Amino acid sequence: MQNFDLVILGGGPGGYPLAARMARKGWLVAIVDYTQEFGGTCLNWGCIPTKALLASSRSYHLLKNAADFGLSCSETSFDWQKIQERKNKITVQLRQGIVKMLEKSGVKIFNGYGQLCKDRVIKITGPEDNSVTEIQAKKVCLAVGSIPAAPTVFPADRSIFWTSNEALNTDKVPESLLVVGGGVIGIELGQVFAEFGCKVCVVEMMPQILPGLDNATAKRLLPVFKKAGLEILVGKKVEALAEKDGRAKASIDGVEREFDKVLIAVGRRVNYRFMENSDVQIVTEKGLISINERFMTSEPEVYAIGDAVKGPMLAHKASYDAMILASQWLGENVAADYSLVPSCVYTHPEIAWVGLNEEQLKEQQIEYKTGRSMFSANGKALTAGEGDGQIKTLLTPDGKLLGAIIWGPEASNIINEATMMSQFGINSHDFSRMIHPHPTLSEAFMESVENASGEGVHG
Repeated sequence: MQNFDLVILGGGPGGYPLAARMARKGWLVAIVDYTQEFGGTCLNWGCIPTKALLASSRSYHLLKNAADFGLSCSETSFDWQKIQERKNKITVQLRQGIVKMLEKSGVKIFNGYGQLCKDRVIKITGPEDNSVTEIQAKKVCLAVGSIPAAPTVFPADRSIFWTSNEALNTDKVPESLLVVGGGVIGIELGQVFAEFGCKVCVVEMMPQILPGLDNATAKRLLPVFKKAGLEILVGKKVEALAEKDGRAKASIDGVEREFDKVLIAVGRRVNYRFMENSDVQIVTEKGLISINERFMTSEPEVYAIGDAVKGPMLAHKASYDAMILASQWLGENVAADYSLVPSCVYTHPEIAWVGLNEEQLKEQQIEYKTGRSMFSANGKALTAGEGDGQIKTLLTPDGKLLGAIIWGPEASNIINEATMMSQFGINSHDFSRMIHPHPTLSEAFMESVENASGEGVHG
């Protein structure tokens, strides 16, 4: 039996960075995953393929609206098969890059399904012949990720009732689509299909779309998405779903409707396959693996990171966990802090937020000042035809950033300014002395901060 200093189950954005970091520090490291799954949910069934489809839908939107830029483009059309081929090519390219990086770092790759057993023995079942290989480690890290949550109350026919996996790989755009859930997955994929001509209805049982986003922004975005072709029903419930003559029959708030397909986008759950038929039972709480501040589970020298543990189920949070855990193993006195994990939605317009929102500040009775900057007053946004949207910043009376909410062009990039300002405790006066190039979208963030502190010129 081969022995390692560290064996990692899962090659996603938590597992593979941890493997590379520790192997480069001289540890003997092995990682277990299927070859076609390196990069995890993010690369294979989430972030990257979704953004590839969104990029195609955005480009198609620009073609259809070329006249806005003084251009003419007649008879616009799309080839869904080529769109899918482009998406798949990007995924394969990035996946191959991860595998090559791991090999170069000295990580031993085992291709297959890993099962955790007693004494940190890992049984690896091969993908082709079901052969079993056993390896053992001084430390094991569970970077097992998550899978779409599809409660048993929903029909199991995945040809009609999709999870995000089926939606991303469909061979054609349906004529109509019901999206159950108004979170990031539902809104992003809903916009993709709507742009390509599908009639999309998003149903969210909560009072607003995109839980975690501040209420005022969520409300403001409803007409924006309606203009983009999405029918969005908030505070409503899909009461029943059934198959009828190859289509989906749905009861929505007492109204019967039919759709070609249904996307079940009600969240994700931990992938517990590693414990199937195992002689080890890891302690869990509320569906997540229980860990202490050093990421250790109930099993000695078995650790867990990423979607499997507390904190938001985001790829960059998993990579952050990997960085903190590696630092702890290398002797640093650090702990995870999820108070400044940015959230991003890659629709058009993009949406991003970090820190506390106004509802949370009021609930916690924290005094704050509000600053706003509109993209309609930003030269770079207007030249790009991206004048919709705003940046809202929330500051303490002495100018420290408490939170920021952005909707508009490149929100996912601009939010980094807010994260850094909060992370390093930069006050508004010092921040305003940082020179932003002109014209840029990032100027709008600076102006929002200045407006909150009363120093803004364009406020």
